[in-house]
Order: sequence, then structure tokens, then C-alpha cells
Amino acid sequence: MNRTVLSATDFSADARQAAERAALLCAAGAMAGSTLLHVMQASWLDSVRRLVKLPAEAEAAMLAEATAKLGHWASEIGARTGFVPQTGVRIGSVVDTLLREAEEHELLALGARGRHPLRDFALGTTAEHLLRRTRKPLLVVRRPAASGYRRVLVALDFSPHSRTALEWAVRLGPLAEVHALHVFEMPFEGMMHYSGVDTALVEQYRREAHAEATGEMRRFIADLAIDKRRLHTEIAGGEHIPSALQERALALDADLVVVGKHGKSIAEQLLLGSVTLHLLAQCPCDVLVAQ
Repeated sequence: MNRTVLSATDFSADARQAAERAALLCAAGAMAGSTLLHVMQASWLDSVRRLVKLPAEAEAAMLAEATAKLGHWASEIGARTGFVPQTGVRIGSVVDTLLREAEEHELLALGARGRHPLRDFALGTTAEHLLRRTRKPLLVVRRPAASGYRRVLVALDFSPHSRTALEWAVRLGPLAEVHALHVFEMPFEGMMHYSGVDTALVEQYRREAHAEATGEMRRFIADLAIDKRRLHTEIAGGEHIPSALQERALALDADLVVVGKHGKSIAEQLLLGSVTLHLLAQCPCDVLVAQ
């Protein structure tokens, strides 16, 4: 497996942040190489050809312009981060081309928003389309890549995807504090309060759930082959796991949240994972979906 990252760009500000983050990961040794790729939408070119009878020379000039712009970006990114990415321009379906090109890389990175955020919102984001079809880890970048990750929050449900998520967190944040958080659901707590169940019984229910989760966390961490000295484990209860994760990310001022693509349940797999989709839409920092 190539220890490289493919960074997709549409020349938007967010895509620039993703490209710089990919380069920083390479400069820090977390990844071995980076390719900056721009895909010219084939359907758009076809429309232009029909409307204005685009000559072959003009199409070639557009490709040359995109190639030159990518080269300029790569030089600037290298000066800023200390690592110069390779570049490439392709023509085709954006999602299909990225999926095909990503097969040659270990990680796929892109900005949270493209050049047309309102259109992306209406049609579904490129990140979501990719996530539904790719088997590669996906890094969605929201913040400027000023330095390496400082605090990384990992969402754990003790599934195999959680193990992968924690391994990626340690790898992408080699100098970061890593906070492993398990949020256990209290699905009947509100109903118990509403039904007049004694408060002491509700608290006992909560304590037992917390103790069970704590034991499972201990066993889960013990089996991991990672440096545990900078690993902070946390257990929390809540009725809505995505909101609890988002609130903890804000409290920690985390600059990266890592989550597995699927959880334990079949329902989560069919829905792609409510936690994952919520974080992609609402999380204030970068999000890595590991798988």
C-alpha cells in the first residue's frame, strides 16, 4: 500500500487548505507523498462543446491553464509547508475519477466546501458522495493548516472501525494529545424521568451503564499496540451521540475528530452512520472518517 495522500482540488479556498494539510502530513512523516489532483468535469466540457463548438486548441489551452495553476499551487504549498506535492489534471466525472485515482493512495483529502457551496448543499456534498462509495479513509478539512494537529478526538464504539480510527489518530497527530471518547446512549432516561421513575433508580441505571462502558474501554485499550502515554480515555453518557461528540470537540478545542465509517449495528451501516454524517455536516474542525 502506498503511504500517500490524494488531495482533490477545485481551486477553492477549502481545497487549498486540504492540499496544505496533506503536505504538512507528509512533511511530518505521517504520509510519504502527496498528489494534488484537479478533475475537469466531462459533462461541463461536453456542454461547452455543444454551445460554442469549442475547438480542440481551446480545450488543450484550458488543460494547460489548469496544469500551470496546479504547478503554481504546488510551489506555494511547498514554500509554506516544506513539502511539494505532485500534480495531475484529469477529465471525467469528478466522483468517479477521484474514486479511481484514490485506489493508488492510502488516504483521500478534500475541503469541506467547494467553489459552489449552495449547489453542493442542494445536490449532496462531494465528500458524502465519495464516502458512500470509497473504501479509503477520507479526511475532510475545515480549518487552515497552520501547523500539525495538537488535539485529536477519537469517537469509539469498540468496533473494529474504532480500532482503525484510533490508529489513524495516533498516526496523523504524532505530537498531539489524543482523546478517546466513548459516549454510551441513555435511550430511556428521558422517558424514565417523564414517567416519574425514582431519581435514585435513574442514577443507578446511569452508574451501571458507565461502569460497563468503563470496563469495555479498559479491555479495548489494553489490546491496542499504540503508545498509551499520551492517550486520554473518556466515558460520557448522552441521548444523542453526535451532539455529545461535537460538544466535546468544542470543549477540547480539538483540531481533528476521527470516527469510523460504520458502527456495530446493521442500521448504522445502512444509513452510512448517523454519527459520521452529523460530524461531516456540523463539526467545527477537520474530520477523518477511517475504515
